[in-house]
Amino acid sequence: MDKPFIFMIIVGILLLTVSIKPTIQVCKKTNRFAWSLLLILIVLFIFGYCWVLYYFTFYGGEPFVTTSVSFILVGGGTFVYLVVRLSLKSILELERSAQHQQFLAEHDSLTNLPKRKKFFNVLNENIEYNQPFILFLIDLNNFKRVNDTYGNNFGDLLLCAFSKTLSQHLSEIAKLYRIGGDEFALLLNSATQDKYDLCIQLINKSVQKPFLIYEQTIRVKLRIGVSYYPKHSMQTNELFKQADLALHEAKKTQQQIVIYFKDLSIRADNLFDMSLLIKQALKNEEFELYLQPIFSSNLNEMHGAEALIRWPQSDGSFISPEVFIKTAEQMGLILNISKWVVLETINHLKSLKALGFIGAIHVNLSTRDLESQDFYELIEQLISVDPTLSDSIIFEITEGAMMTNIEAARTMMYKLNDRGFEFSVDDFGTGFSSLSLLRELPINQIKIDRSFIKDMLTQPADYAIVESTLFLASRLNCKVVAEGIENKALRNTLTAMKCDYLQGYYYSKPIKINDFILKYLNEEIGGVV
Repeated sequence: MDKPFIFMIIVGILLLTVSIKPTIQVCKKTNRFAWSLLLILIVLFIFGYCWVLYYFTFYGGEPFVTTSVSFILVGGGTFVYLVVRLSLKSILELERSAQHQQFLAEHDSLTNLPKRKKFFNVLNENIEYNQPFILFLIDLNNFKRVNDTYGNNFGDLLLCAFSKTLSQHLSEIAKLYRIGGDEFALLLNSATQDKYDLCIQLINKSVQKPFLIYEQTIRVKLRIGVSYYPKHSMQTNELFKQADLALHEAKKTQQQIVIYFKDLSIRADNLFDMSLLIKQALKNEEFELYLQPIFSSNLNEMHGAEALIRWPQSDGSFISPEVFIKTAEQMGLILNISKWVVLETINHLKSLKALGFIGAIHVNLSTRDLESQDFYELIEQLISVDPTLSDSIIFEITEGAMMTNIEAARTMMYKLNDRGFEFSVDDFGTGFSSLSLLRELPINQIKIDRSFIKDMLTQPADYAIVESTLFLASRLNCKVVAEGIENKALRNTLTAMKCDYLQGYYYSKPIKINDFILKYLNEEIGGVV
């Protein structure tokens, strides 16, 4: 037999031999019987090829037959090799694609950190294997303000820089996850005090230097909530909730770190119970609207009134607005309450105007109201029915509510101002940006907080603050309401200082609508406004 034909058969045998390993790989990856059968056939083919090679080498054959068989065998070996290699390549590409898709599903596209889903999977695994660990929930303090000031792209770059630096510092002892927005989770696979102290030390070290973004130096401050497994809980959701409660406590108390304690859960349960009661009160129309008059100082006549919500109980007591308003804000119910106050005010305005009321009613708005398109659409709907509504309602907003989201406040206030509504800044002087608010926002009136009014006759500093506020307001063409007028001396002093309007217990406590009508709109009793 000619050497070229022997060589071709040997090549066929080699091709079949090198096909065994990738075929075994395919068998493992697909777990299909067909590939196992192919593997057996390849082995049998090798033995068959070897027998043919032996036969033709020692016994020879017709040239046409040996040529034909040699080509068939090398072709068969090539075919098997190509099929197996290409199949394995396709399977590996599909595997890589699936792995990439899984990576994208489990990792944040901005920071490349594992996402919330991956975090909970790892959390469940740690609990399943009963491995003690510490859970940290980390929030960037005032990150929203950074976004509002510099833009979302700037904020994204800050998140990337922060997560990269924190991951590098903690890579040896803990794993970082991004679970949403500017909130991160950190799993420390130990519950010892030494490891905890080291982790906190490394966290602080990672934000010790300011971050440089677009030539702007930004110093990051963190709020951290901590819970321990198994000390605090052995359940995934409960453990996360405990760390979240600790984080909220850190934000509220302006602490850097709060470790979960039992009272946080008790408070959260109370908050939830109160939110259910608020929903029930709205549904059952348990709330009542009270009015407190506002008087013109120079005429000593009623100028308007402030609408205040009250929640009477069956035993004759009242739940303090400070309690249920704060709960409503925390639980996302404040918008429903604000809508109720606006609608109730409008309903009563009709009867008040019919009895001679010509002033404006002050309605308080919250941060959520300023951020809500639903609230604006409600006002749009109401003013389309009664275009004069803007003459009868003045919206009151605290400095704190405006500064929580200054961009949303500016947008909403200008939109409502374009529809004719005026704004009064409540608790003026207690915030940290009063002057900038007066310059940047459409404010027509300010209300000096009662904390400055009550002691102004005995405290020179309070008197100076009130005097300066009145001077500033006059230069800015803003009217001024002084709250907390509780005696005649205060009334006379503020009248002499040319304060525009006065409000307080000296004139009246907040009273029911019917009592307000009897006291101020009945000609025989109080005279027409």
